[in-house]
Amino acid sequence: MKIPFTASARTAMLIGSENFSNPEGAIIELVKNTYDADSAYCYILFDGTDEQITDIYIIDYGCGMDISTIQNCWMQIGTDDKQQNVQTANGRIKSGAKGIGRFALNRLGSQAVMYTHKNGEEAYAWKVDWNDFNAPGKRINEIMADLEVVSLEEIRCSLSELAKRFNVSLPKFYSGTILRISNLADKWGEESIKHLNSSLQDLVPPFNIPAFQQYLYVSGSNEYGKITAKQYEDFDYKVSAKYEDNILNVDVQRNELDINALQSEYRGLFNQEAMKQFPYRLEDFEKESYHIEMPLEGLDGLQKSKLLTEYSSKLGAFQFDFYFVKSSKSDISSEKSDAKYPYRHFSPTHRRLWLRKNLGIKIYRDKFRVRPYGENGDDWLHLGDRYSQNPIGAGQRMGGYHIRQNQIVGAVEISRLQNIYLQDKSGREGLQENEIFALFKEVLLGIINIMEKDRNTVMYNLSLLYDKNHPKEDAKKQADKAQKEGSYSETNYYAISQGYTVVKQELEDKEEELRLLRNLASTGLIITSFSHELRNLSIQTKNRYEDLLYALNQVTSQEKVQLLDLEDYKNPYEVIKNQKRYDESVRSWLEFSINSISKDKRSRKTVNLNSYFSKFRETWETVMKELNIEFDVYGFTDEMKVKAFIIDLDTIFNNLISNSIYAVKSKRTTQNRKILIKGNLQEDNIIIVVSDTGKGLDEEYRNNPSVIFNAFESSRCNKNGEKIGTGLGLYITKATVNEYKNSSIQILPQVEGFGIKITFKNLI
Repeated sequence: MKIPFTASARTAMLIGSENFSNPEGAIIELVKNTYDADSAYCYILFDGTDEQITDIYIIDYGCGMDISTIQNCWMQIGTDDKQQNVQTANGRIKSGAKGIGRFALNRLGSQAVMYTHKNGEEAYAWKVDWNDFNAPGKRINEIMADLEVVSLEEIRCSLSELAKRFNVSLPKFYSGTILRISNLADKWGEESIKHLNSSLQDLVPPFNIPAFQQYLYVSGSNEYGKITAKQYEDFDYKVSAKYEDNILNVDVQRNELDINALQSEYRGLFNQEAMKQFPYRLEDFEKESYHIEMPLEGLDGLQKSKLLTEYSSKLGAFQFDFYFVKSSKSDISSEKSDAKYPYRHFSPTHRRLWLRKNLGIKIYRDKFRVRPYGENGDDWLHLGDRYSQNPIGAGQRMGGYHIRQNQIVGAVEISRLQNIYLQDKSGREGLQENEIFALFKEVLLGIINIMEKDRNTVMYNLSLLYDKNHPKEDAKKQADKAQKEGSYSETNYYAISQGYTVVKQELEDKEEELRLLRNLASTGLIITSFSHELRNLSIQTKNRYEDLLYALNQVTSQEKVQLLDLEDYKNPYEVIKNQKRYDESVRSWLEFSINSISKDKRSRKTVNLNSYFSKFRETWETVMKELNIEFDVYGFTDEMKVKAFIIDLDTIFNNLISNSIYAVKSKRTTQNRKILIKGNLQEDNIIIVVSDTGKGLDEEYRNNPSVIFNAFESSRCNKNGEKIGTGLGLYITKATVNEYKNSSIQILPQVEGFGIKITFKNLI
């Protein structure tokens, strides 16, 4: 016996809410549909009053739909039409593929009306009330949409009225689709519309001509109009790379240095051996850009790539464009001398604003954004990790120079037809993390490295030129010799003068290093300076809940509010209750920050570990409760004492607890979430074991677990599988333990989770 699957009517509502987490994403999905309809234009109209947007219109002038398309595609959930017909009649690659785009309508509002017309066919009005899908016991095939024939002239009259109301000029309607969404689910304020406008700008790459024209209008406002792609001309480097059939073509445009200065006072740069070959000759700089062509295996870092050997045939064509943009004249403190590097003049303020708005490398598939790549500067290529592993300036030495993640704006273009192995994840957010995607990232990093190598070569040789023209050691030797001679000849005077200049420069360099160190410590110093104020803030938040509750009870009561049957986010008692929970969390972190840098922790003294871990447990208790983690500290007695800096103990155990929290959360289960700290006295040694029931060591470390103590070694990843850890926590932890005589740290073999043992010498 076989029985069919069925679906409740609520399935439609779930599809809308699950696939479109916010209204902006729903609108973008519908805009993509206008592109798939071969429309030359897309108009988005927000209609309403100053107080409230009541209706949203999305208008296209594409192919429209006939009765067959409405019945078999528009009304069919999960239609495979776009998979079978990947290209439009005009040759566009369709952006949609899952057949659920129309459910963006129910995410936006409960009432939807669609007018559509296909040339040579009748025009139709389609209407649906999404509230019908919430009817108890209804199956999805029992819910009906209204469909009626309308005249083309009726549609044109409606558009004419819209044009008058918005004071805009709309093209004459021959074919296409008009969507009207009413009874909106979200409040559209000025900020949300501005953010949508910015996101629509991001829909097409800033480096290319948009695929079609988009317009955004708001009734009663003159602020919006045609949406233009973002362009920028004030860059240091621009790189355009195109890959097809195993051939990579790259164009590099230099814009960082003053070409006039290179032609005159810096002309000696091109006499150095490294600068006599293409593309580093003076004539190459005078052309402003150069072109190179190579197979993928010609990229630095890919010669020994196993992924390239196995999967290069599956990597399709793509284009990668990016800007390298510094937000200040120099990207490192040692490169601030105009005498050494003839930087071109620019406005740092303007650059910072532009970087803040556009930072990151975004992926576009068939002209549309693939999120979350590049979202809010998302570092999915791990440029930050590359830089942190070897944070040298371009002019310091050859090899190993990497740009920072906050210095690059880029766009990668791929196509569904040519990149069939770069598929969406099931949740539509991002691409599947397979071997092809890993190779794809390797290739992109190799292209970025072309620019890094170029800048490294130029800046390093400029540094050599400066040192050649300003010999430091020789100048100091000659000055020392002249001083010992004690004669005041012109030659000796000049030598001493030159030596003084060199020493002065070295002192200035040291001052720069100290300035950098002070900057790195500034956060801790600020917390220390304002610890009194922060404590007062913590105390004030403690009583805020009772004060708000008292004030609210003067005008109403909880019983009266309950009668209103409000949703939690509208219920003032629930809002205040939630605020209390947030305040408790804030107080916990304030206390943690204040206590971690208190003065008494910065001196070596005898520490009673029983007392120390009792306070340690209290510090972390609130955080653990919020995360639903069972946290216990036991086995410590007053006989367990060490002579140590409390700030060192905090460094060790806070790092370990932080790692354990991440490991426990990574298991994505609410069951058996435990972190334990156990103390034990064995002869003259204090044994401390920190263990958790988390995911344990990653596979790559199980055969050689001690590797996790290396600097910059990390397996910590975000929800997209991308590495986010600095790899310094356990490195610092081990280094701190090793500073204490007769102490050690080692990883314990664990059946489940992770365990680490620390040994200290007992004072008693």
